[in-house]
Amino acid sequence: MLGDIETLLPHRAPMRFIEALTDCTDTTARATTTFTADHFAVADGAVTETALIECVAQTVAAALGHRSRASGKVGAANNGMLAAVSNFKIHARPPLDQLLTIEVREVKRLGPMLLITGTISCADQLIASGELSLYA
Repeated sequence: MLGDIETLLPHRAPMRFIEALTDCTDTTARATTTFTADHFAVADGAVTETALIECVAQTVAAALGHRSRASGKVGAANNGMLAAVSNFKIHARPPLDQLLTIEVREVKRLGPMLLITGTISCADQLIASGELSLYA
């Protein structure tokens, strides 16, 4: 785990979905989370699709916070914003009470705009994948 997630993200419960940033390089990051039946993002026994997109976005935000702290700045990265979602596909329903792994990779940066690809998996099963454009 790369620091307390609350120091890396501006999000707070119930809107903070990821639980830990487990790996971070200059262009990639990995985070984990688990959804329970009483979680804010679970409806009718299933994780909402928008929550999966938000998990990818929050993984990027946590990585930006970690990189910011590594460069000597204090506090969470708090000026980012999700701008667009492209080709995001839900391949399987994520199981409740099991660890999900979220992986992101920076594809392109143009000024403050960032294009990333992201995947969510559980064990060896792909749950979701797609691209996000962020202002970061």
